[in-house]
Amino acid sequence: MSKKKKKIAYVSGTRADYGLMTSILKAIDKSPKLELSLYATGIHLMPKFGETAKDVKGEFSQTKRIPAVFESDDRLGMAKFSGEFLQKLVNEFNKNRPDFVLTLGDRPEMLAVAVACLYLGIPTGQISAGDRSFTVDELARHAITKLSYLHFPATKEAANRVIKMGEEAWRVHTVGAPGLDVILNEKLPSRKEVENYLNLKPGGKFILLTQHPVSEEWRESGKQIKETLAALKKFKFPIVATYPHADAGGLKIIKVLEKEKTNPLFRIFPNVPYKMFLALQREAAVWVGNSSGAIVESSSFKTPVVNIGIRQLGRQHGDNVINVGYNSREIAVAIEKSLHNNKYLKKLSAIKNPYGDGRTTKRVIRVLEQLKLNVALLKKQITY
Repeated sequence: MSKKKKKIAYVSGTRADYGLMTSILKAIDKSPKLELSLYATGIHLMPKFGETAKDVKGEFSQTKRIPAVFESDDRLGMAKFSGEFLQKLVNEFNKNRPDFVLTLGDRPEMLAVAVACLYLGIPTGQISAGDRSFTVDELARHAITKLSYLHFPATKEAANRVIKMGEEAWRVHTVGAPGLDVILNEKLPSRKEVENYLNLKPGGKFILLTQHPVSEEWRESGKQIKETLAALKKFKFPIVATYPHADAGGLKIIKVLEKEKTNPLFRIFPNVPYKMFLALQREAAVWVGNSSGAIVESSSFKTPVVNIGIRQLGRQHGDNVINVGYNSREIAVAIEKSLHNNKYLKKLSAIKNPYGDGRTTKRVIRVLEQLKLNVALLKKQITY
């Protein structure tokens, strides 16, 4: 194995996970000891969301498509996608078998990857293992952890949680969150470029909105986004809204957002290039919604966040996050504090991001390059 490159595979299902993983994927691609196999599926293949597989292919020419998409806006659609994708992935990995597969977080694509690899006898490693959130995402994340052979938690708290799940300590590598590598080490679009992208007046404030459906509340997602918009409209600032994931209830949110297309205060995007999206996070007066990025990345920018609902309940976050319910008045009070409370805003200037230092990629690559692909890696047993 010393002369042969280890084939490392990754399957991306959304613009979000691809953006977070880009630094790691580039480093694998450049490593003299590793070879990258990259796949795009799910939301990447859906024209309504910008068919972003083309962007992935443009950056990594070896990218292959696994044709499976979300066909309906409900939990049945999520389940059917998972089944279709799993079958096609097994066939692909059986033909082009990787040596090791990376997963990220808690998406249905990642759970299917972990299941396929378990029974094919292919070792896997989970980035962002051990995070606590809520809803079906919580269950999927920890299921992926138990199906994985290596774990790459972002924080010590998450690492301890993985070990409490009965995982052997030698399998756990605390590395930080990969999204911070781009934030802290790469050049992002300037304020002027952001203003041009949004067609904003120089120096003007704007509110960033990213609200995803919650699987257990998917029938309420349209009502929930209406409460959020009612609060946002009170402030008369431009609102930059990005589409949610195509999970159950996502189309209901999109339908409500699309009604604001003629509203001059709104800029609505099916997708935004990752570095530009990071720049939007940096320049926003406040970030509103329930995105994991708002929990993990925002404190690196000192950006105030209003986190709505239960999607991120219990998740570790910086002091820049205010948690609220699905109530327009409660949301508006939190936005007002985030915009105009000088004492609160002054406190944010000193906060630190609990999710890392921008060196996640180096740590992950070191583990992968030194990894011994032997029987011991695949022999797992709960520690208690």
